[in-house]
Amino acid sequence: MRTHPLRILAFAAALLAVGTALSAQDGPGFGPGHGPGFGRGLKALNLTEAQRTQMKALHDKHQPAIQAKAGAAQTARKALHEAMADAVTDAGTLKALHEKASAAQFDLMLEHRALRLEILPLLTPEQKAKFAQGPMGFGGRGMGHGRGMRPANPGPDAPQ
Repeated sequence: MRTHPLRILAFAAALLAVGTALSAQDGPGFGPGHGPGFGRGLKALNLTEAQRTQMKALHDKHQPAIQAKAGAAQTARKALHEAMADAVTDAGTLKALHEKASAAQFDLMLEHRALRLEILPLLTPEQKAKFAQGPMGFGGRGMGHGRGMRPANPGPDAPQ
């Protein structure tokens, strides 16, 4: 079975969404400006105060790299989509842009994986089981399985 390149991009975009979700916690230790998703996503894990403190430290450690890699991936995807929309862009240029976008998404995915691998040792077996069901655990919904990415404005003639 051959994996379509856009599925890989969708997977990486979903990882970006997970990173955004990890950017905040509703509980103690996470200050304002981190976004709303992290606390709700991890509340089901019933983390201890020590675990929350460790999670925040890991998040703060990885967040600059995640943001930088997400920005690079977004820029590369935008360039690819713009080139795809331009009828005069040759296949060689498209291939190079696709490879650049794919590499940027892969770098982002690896950063999210590194964060995940640092989170797992902090969790109890029960917490790990719950964590594995969510997007950061690479299970459950939110990973874009079976869905391809589409440009933001595909136009009236684009297939749906």
